[in-house]
Amino acid sequence: MAVPGQKKESLTPSELHFIATSEYVVEIVPNFSMGQIRLLSVSGCLCAVDHANPAKGIWGPFTPPGKARVPLWLALDLKRRKRCSIVAPEWMSVDHLQERLKDETTHGEYADLPFRYLEISKAIIGVAGEDVDNAALIRSLLMDIRQARQTKSRQGVVKMNDAGMAMTGISQLEINELRPFFVQSFGVMRRLGGAHVAAPMSQSTQIPSQFTLDEDGWDVSGV
Repeated sequence: MAVPGQKKESLTPSELHFIATSEYVVEIVPNFSMGQIRLLSVSGCLCAVDHANPAKGIWGPFTPPGKARVPLWLALDLKRRKRCSIVAPEWMSVDHLQERLKDETTHGEYADLPFRYLEISKAIIGVAGEDVDNAALIRSLLMDIRQARQTKSRQGVVKMNDAGMAMTGISQLEINELRPFFVQSFGVMRRLGGAHVAAPMSQSTQIPSQFTLDEDGWDVSGV
């Protein structure tokens, strides 16, 4: 089945979720005992890499109440089966996110957050919210950060010219949302022979998003 042309320019929410949960590694506290396991991977495919353990594809052992490091997708699956609790990453703390929100609102550059921070946090809170301290406040802070970063994205698009668009620290989700607009606008400017044409996006313009927000402002689509 052919994919509509306008959809080919961006990844779908489910694809973003798959990439994030395949690549990211988290700590869990298992409630079962098991030795090391090897997860098979195909050369060239996405595979989580644990930099604390260079043995690629080998995870464990699992010995409660000790912690173990596993790919996020496996942690989510074990949590759904009630076989573990998930340890939230250090950056998913109230103090850290409050600092990042302050950075977003007082500095011109994007704050230092994981490349797929929103997809990761959504997956963890959605499945293991009970394991995250102050989950509701963290969710609120993440959405405030997201809105602040959307404002920066709009400002960056307005400054776009035929040479490109510099946005250091932008996340995968934000790239995905901007890509269709950028591709179309950049193509128009190139056809005009390199003329500097202001991007038709004002500060009040909403960046097109594949994501739907629920009544609390949290992304609930794509999984």
